Amino acid sequence: MKGILVLKNIILRLKLGAASHEKISQRDVPVTVTRSGKVAGGPSVDYSDVCKTLAGFEGRDYDYIEDLASDILGVLLREYPDGRWSVTVTKPFPPVSLKLESVSFTVEGGDDG
Repeated sequence: MKGILVLKNIILRLKLGAASHEKISQRDVPVTVTRSGKVAGGPSVDYSDVCKTLAGFEGRDYDYIEDLASDILGVLLREYPDGRWSVTVTKPFPPVSLKLESVSFTVEGGDDG
């Protein structure tokens, strides 16, 4: 049997942005993590443990959402190698020429098991 675990909009507080004015203070950055793979009797991955793992990103400094998403995926693949992972990082109200609610970037990796 296969299943999908979704942790939607985990809030990480960190500095994010390529422009210096974006890094004056930390911001709340929503991150959605999905794991798909085999399920055997009980939880394949404890979502509380995943949140503890992601807490290590709090307070960090990133220029780009792509780098943050890739780093999170790398940690998840090392800590929980079974299954396929997807990480989406969302940047609310990015400073662009038009009003934009958010921009997001998704990376995927791992084995479908």
